[in-house]
Amino acid sequence: MSLSLMDTPEPIKVIVAEDEPLIAWMLEDALAGMGLEVVGPFATVAEARSCALSEEPQLAVLDVDLADGAVYPLADSLYEKKVPIIFHTGNTDRVDLKRRYGDAQVVLKPSNVLLLQNVVENAFTRLKSD
Repeated sequence: MSLSLMDTPEPIKVIVAEDEPLIAWMLEDALAGMGLEVVGPFATVAEARSCALSEEPQLAVLDVDLADGAVYPLADSLYEKKVPIIFHTGNTDRVDLKRRYGDAQVVLKPSNVLLLQNVVENAFTRLKSD
């Protein structure tokens, strides 16, 4: 991992919304291993959205389909606040996600830690340049 994630005065806060327990655990473990402060994981849009309002995450890793429906209401509010979004999903309609969320990254399940790390680094680079 590049030092850019570790060189911040405060840990970068990342919200995770994933309803599959094993995948949620993998994401939490991988992101924490990168030095990020993980908020969640949340299995529902309602939980994640409520927390996102109070925690003000700087990055989001979201599954598209959660236990209580599509993640779009949460993604919309994060996108409006210019929070970089990484969709970690089995949904293969990348074109729709890119059209709706511009520079959002899409990582298809199953993924691995190295791929996730690269995508997080890219999102963080864009975050720092804004």
